[in-house]
Amino acid sequence: MDEVADGLFVGTVEDAGDEALIREHNIAIIVSLTHSDPDGRFPSDLIVKNVPVMDGPRNDQQKFERAVTHVLSGLKTGDNTLVHCSAGPSRSPAVAATALALYEHVELEAAFEQVAKRRNLVDPHEALVRQAARVFSQYRE
Repeated sequence: MDEVADGLFVGTVEDAGDEALIREHNIAIIVSLTHSDPDGRFPSDLIVKNVPVMDGPRNDQQKFERAVTHVLSGLKTGDNTLVHCSAGPSRSPAVAATALALYEHVELEAAFEQVAKRRNLVDPHEALVRQAARVFSQYRE
């Protein structure tokens, strides 16, 4: 799990199921992009938003947008938020970067660069980058 911006974390399904790690980083909200729950159970006091997003061109635009909205909500309330997918290189960085760009009023490319600078494993699928650009443009208008 890596903090890619103040209070915004990107991680894996294993990170999301690690209660000690969740507590260490004071995570209050988990935005889960996987199609299954992590091995461990989420602590009952967390807000968990399940938005199963696919990695690639078959992904549903509305789900991507909903995931971004949940992350934005966490940023706006100041609640530490973890956005996770299975392994952490594609879906979660794309959603996190989109929310970060909208929240900080920066260009999408700059937000992707910040996420990549703070997390070694960032390689979003090109289709998700295109979705990120569409959501970013739509929200900026």
